[in-house]
Amino acid sequence: MYPVMLNVFDRLCTVVGGGKVALHKAEKLAESGARVRVVSMSFIDGFETFETLRKKYAPSDIEGSFLVIAATDDMDLNKKIADDARGRNILTAVADNAAYSDFISPASVTSGDITLSVSTNGKFPMLAKKLCLEKSEELDFFSGILPLLSECRRRVIEMNRTDKSELLEFMLSDEMLGYAVGDRKLFEKKLDLSD
Repeated sequence: MYPVMLNVFDRLCTVVGGGKVALHKAEKLAESGARVRVVSMSFIDGFETFETLRKKYAPSDIEGSFLVIAATDDMDLNKKIADDARGRNILTAVADNAAYSDFISPASVTSGDITLSVSTNGKFPMLAKKLCLEKSEELDFFSGILPLLSECRRRVIEMNRTDKSELLEFMLSDEMLGYAVGDRKLFEKKLDLSD
């Protein structure tokens, strides 16, 4: 698999299925700014905020979609949905079948502007989720210093220096991160790149 972050903002994404897995996929898409359509004969609680089509799946249901997620409890139907999507050049994922998918959704955790994603390439998704949760506290720390690091990076890039990479690496050195943990003011002072 080729790792990538996919921009779904304001794009139509269709989820076929009305159960727990489909709901999770729809929620994740909505959190990323997608326009979500869900197709199913029945829905568990939680789908009230989405555009829903309460009907048997038909290929016309995915027309105009940027991506499609097949998340029914019928593997043959999921494969048909994937085939229909591929025939229309639409990215598709089949829940619980990475081999039949164009992409998989890794486990992820977000803090501010940082998203950490972990994948087991569909072999054991719960392990990926566990690894994300274990790193979430560190993610909060780095998210807290990211605005300062981002501003320093912008200034370094604008400088007429040949050692830009070394400066950027120094900003993340153990020494500097130690200051960030223990004395934020000293960390900010040491990041002052005006000299």
